[in-house]
Amino acid sequence: MKPAIPIGLAVVLLAAGAVHPSEAPFTPRTHVSIRGAQWFLNDEVVNRGAPAEGLLMNVRMVNAIFEDRHRNDVNPDTITDRFLAHLPDYAANGVNAFTINLQGGMPGYEGARNSAFEPNGSLRPSYLARAARVIEASDRSGLVVILGCFYQRQDQVLADETAIRAAVVHVARWIRDQGYRNVVLEIANEFDHSGFDHRLIRSVSGEIELIKLAKKTAPELLVSTSGLGHGRYPEAVAEAADFLLIHFNGTPLKEIPARIAALKRFGKPVVCNEDEKIGGQGAQAAARSVASGASWGFMSEKVNQHFPFTFEGRSDDPAVYAKLKELTTPAAPKAAAQEYFPPPESRGGWRKLDEPDSIRRLAGMDPEKLEALRTWLRESDGRNFAAVVIRRGSIVMQEERGNSAITDSRRVASCSKAVCATVLAIASEQSQQGKTPRRMSFDDRAFDFIPWAQPLSDPRKARITVKQLLNHTSGLCPEATGADNDGTWEYILGHTGDPRTEKLAFDPGTACGYSTHALTHASLVCENVTGKPYDQFAIEALFQPLGIEHWWFQYYDGGPTIGRHPSHGLGMPAREMARIAYCMLHNGQWEGRQVIPRWFVEQTASPTHDVHGPEMRFKINAETFSHGWQLPARLTEKGIRGGQNIPVDARYKPGSGGQLIAFVPSLDLVVTRQTGSSGNWAFEEYLRRACAAVHDADEGK
Repeated sequence: MKPAIPIGLAVVLLAAGAVHPSEAPFTPRTHVSIRGAQWFLNDEVVNRGAPAEGLLMNVRMVNAIFEDRHRNDVNPDTITDRFLAHLPDYAANGVNAFTINLQGGMPGYEGARNSAFEPNGSLRPSYLARAARVIEASDRSGLVVILGCFYQRQDQVLADETAIRAAVVHVARWIRDQGYRNVVLEIANEFDHSGFDHRLIRSVSGEIELIKLAKKTAPELLVSTSGLGHGRYPEAVAEAADFLLIHFNGTPLKEIPARIAALKRFGKPVVCNEDEKIGGQGAQAAARSVASGASWGFMSEKVNQHFPFTFEGRSDDPAVYAKLKELTTPAAPKAAAQEYFPPPESRGGWRKLDEPDSIRRLAGMDPEKLEALRTWLRESDGRNFAAVVIRRGSIVMQEERGNSAITDSRRVASCSKAVCATVLAIASEQSQQGKTPRRMSFDDRAFDFIPWAQPLSDPRKARITVKQLLNHTSGLCPEATGADNDGTWEYILGHTGDPRTEKLAFDPGTACGYSTHALTHASLVCENVTGKPYDQFAIEALFQPLGIEHWWFQYYDGGPTIGRHPSHGLGMPAREMARIAYCMLHNGQWEGRQVIPRWFVEQTASPTHDVHGPEMRFKINAETFSHGWQLPARLTEKGIRGGQNIPVDARYKPGSGGQLIAFVPSLDLVVTRQTGSSGNWAFEEYLRRACAAVHDADEGK
């Protein structure tokens, strides 16, 4: 049976919609939405052009609508008045959103009775009226409200689980019927806190049920719930929520990037909406969160949340608000003009530093360590090669033996997998904008876009997603089977009777098997979605915008039914590969244009699957695999093939023959090597040595 919902909601809504004497009738102006992992307001990305572009910088003001029904000396309306008087100052100093809660927050003393709910889950008009004032004032200022339902120590007000379900339905209906489009819903503050009595709130399964109930009641409403201050989030809740709400109260500064990186695989916005760090520590937490691609939320506990609740705008914490202002302010036109992107090689190409003093002063690199790296490269194998290290947009090391870093476009082996995934992300983004014949997301079934594969040689292939093609969890002919990577399209698609390509090695998503065949399938997905051969789309959508002039593509032949098509395989010089890594380093932007979708760049920072343990062929940690790119810091092996001393945000793609494309956002570093050869090599040692040559990540900025 469906839970009973208390009667009388219409009366509550009517009262809650009453106009405060000093405020005009409400007309919605602000509409919050999510695209990929970014926040949008009125169809414009939040904080465009600022370091916090696409992020929702927020402040916890849960007691701005506080009341204590056990006290006669507290005037709730006066508290809200004081907050609203300073709302413009908060907005002017980098705040995009406020968190308020219908059961408030810890006021600095025990025993308060602070709740918008009656025991049966119905809503109290006087409490909702204060919430409405904050929501509507925020709407007029272009701000978002993260509205919480339940707070620990207050859920005891609700009689039982039926009342809890009723409360969620009432709140979702109220938001919907009031026409509030600037509100996102937080079911519970730190749902797994021991201060909650009701299992429905305190359990993962209960939170998932309540999230779904709110979504069913108001389908357009964005809904989540928050966890404790360790910055972690249950996987099942992450799957159910529209965005991931985390708290950093107990998270050390140095651990913030890793906490955020662990959540990027869900492809949803990561929002910290509570961190008690103040002053310089709070400013650092905000900066680290933004650098890692997550929104950050400030809790000035003793000032804003403890009675008598002080609201003074920027004066609450000048250091934190100065940092919020900095992070949400677009770069000045002059600064934007100074952002460097190399012209095509035919027009001069990359700028280059040769003098040791310039390398140290302008690029922040240690010339002696770069010389040692040159020696190591030459002694690491006997192959011809071209290698490039770029810091702060300047080549600080270019080493060649037999190959030209500018013109040699021989095959780059598996480095092409990262390029293919990047091209496919552009195709997906364009498809969502209606610019391609078909729409496609990475969660769609891949074989819906591969008509040449019909009839499927294994019915399980129908379950493979586009994402699984890219992260090696599809089950398609892993290299561990020993099958040839190249052949006709009939062979690749499983129509020649070879059991290794005909049947999946495992059910999709249940294991990790490195697969060149999977990325070859991805090139066909791109062709079907865009209506253009993979090579043509890659050139038009990625290579030409980045000024890449030298390339080579691999083709496979097919019979009369399938024909000839490009695969994902390609060749490219070391300096041209560096352009792709440099664009990724700049969140997908190139000369003011979003060439690669930012959501893709962010998602590559984490594993994009749930498989644990070793990959089938190389026996490396499966969690190193993302969308085509890999995460070297997650390698657990010891020695030169391990991930030790490589920054956690590094992404790379090694290719057979000692070839590499890599970028490290935290170091503003790009590293490539091209040989056109095959065989194993110490890929990670190259990247590790390049990272170790960084002299001072902050010098010269």
